[in-house]
Amino acid sequence: MLYGIFPKVASSSLTGSRGLAVPLPQGAALFLVLATLLAGCAGTAPVVAPEGPAREVTPVQERAPEEATAAREVSYVPQRSGELQNPAMTEASGMAASRIHDNLFWVLNDGGNGPWIYAVGSDGSDRGRIEVEGARNRDWEDMASFVWNGRSYLLIADIGDNRAERSSCLLYIVPEPESPEAGSVPLARTIEYIYEDGPRDAESLAVDLQGERILILSKRDHPQRLYQLPLFPDYDGIQTARRIATIAALPQPSLADILINPALGKLGDVPTAMDIAADGSAAVVLTYSSVLRFVRSTGMEWAEVFSRPPLEKISHTLVQAEAAAFGSSGVRIYYTSERQPAPLWMLAPEPSPNPAARPVLRR
Repeated sequence: MLYGIFPKVASSSLTGSRGLAVPLPQGAALFLVLATLLAGCAGTAPVVAPEGPAREVTPVQERAPEEATAAREVSYVPQRSGELQNPAMTEASGMAASRIHDNLFWVLNDGGNGPWIYAVGSDGSDRGRIEVEGARNRDWEDMASFVWNGRSYLLIADIGDNRAERSSCLLYIVPEPESPEAGSVPLARTIEYIYEDGPRDAESLAVDLQGERILILSKRDHPQRLYQLPLFPDYDGIQTARRIATIAALPQPSLADILINPALGKLGDVPTAMDIAADGSAAVVLTYSSVLRFVRSTGMEWAEVFSRPPLEKISHTLVQAEAAAFGSSGVRIYYTSERQPAPLWMLAPEPSPNPAARPVLRR
């Protein structure tokens, strides 16, 4: 396929100016379903939703609002949740929570591996493998999930660039498979993009659904840079990621970091994964030495959120931590490492003895 242009759609598929195209079974009747605009987004163009028997998804923020509220008032405690069981997952580099199945995650391998995503239980159990049709794994580094017009999608980020020399990067959007045993999934959209200030290495990406945009955090810049792209571009062709902030708040490596992890400790808290809670209330950034939790107040821009110190910094001892995501409720945080054995860890909220007290910054 020609990268950067939406996949060529045959007569048996759906597409739209800001929609997602999903091939339909051969010979199926075609019709367009006009999507209801998101609340508060009046005036934007409608998005065409794919036809088919896919189950309607209840947005995560409507499942457990009391948990989302409580997450602002607690400290988080690390607990070992399990270990990745599939032996093929040797370089887990990105993960995203399923929006269809509770306690299920989608995980991808780093570059050089096949175009597959793996279904993983919250205990690390192997639930199956899905091939992404028409995609190539040049340097897959992160993953995100989101719900649009009642349908669940996965975004795969082919954005790694260790030497900062790629002419462009790729984002693949696919409908989330109804079953982990589906075998394969078609591309709904491919977005090719460049950075406005030249090539950048990045491994951290998240979907800001409320803002209808994609956020990308650079890795090797000092300080790191935060970029944005439209989730639904208004035109075909190569997009441009615009820098919206310079992030100066990520902690620098300590002597202990270097001693504990001689190979990667010197890199300090360079970001290797990122995720935003589905209700937009919080974000997590994973680094080689810690998990950083950010909380967002109503109306606050993400550029301001990431420019402030994290609410919590929780150390970990993973060898090469590169995958993290909020769980299906949008409260718990899961993270794991490249290389096997790859423990799967979870951060769960622990009520503060004094609910009015600000959680203590952890190290």
